[in-house]
Amino acid sequence: MAARKKTNEPDKTNVHEALRAALHAALGVMAHSAEDARKGAVHEENRSEGDKDMRATEQSYVARGQAMRTEQLAEDVARFETITVRRFAPEAAVGITALIKVRIDEDERWFYLVAQGGGMELDVEGHRVTVLTPSSPAGQSLLGKFEGDEFELRAAGKVRVWEVLAVR
Repeated sequence: MAARKKTNEPDKTNVHEALRAALHAALGVMAHSAEDARKGAVHEENRSEGDKDMRATEQSYVARGQAMRTEQLAEDVARFETITVRRFAPEAAVGITALIKVRIDEDERWFYLVAQGGGMELDVEGHRVTVLTPSSPAGQSLLGKFEGDEFELRAAGKVRVWEVLAVR
């Protein structure tokens, strides 16, 4: 199979679908981990052998935490499925479901702004697209910006200049 040619920008529909697939895959992995933790919590090898043996208690905490995370991720996936992907006109401000091209200092990057999947890295049509949430510092800074806007953002103790190149 031939490698896909890298185009000028990733197709937003493909970005959204790639995120959908990544969220479903993460949910599958988390559900499997939660089930393994649950089985471990009730396994006979983890039964207490005395009043100071905390194996069963510790394992049950892990199982409950995994189950709670699985529930949260399932809710995130369900909410993601209800999102309507918006097309942005060239003069539109950055909002939810915006695909944004940004120059950070001299590096150009693509970001997809949605409420779920923050921090995920997607490879779409030869482009790396980072998922941002509106509650992240970068997401908060990008919301409401227009093509051509610049701002500074501190990350890892360093101030970097961001310039919005495109909003799709």
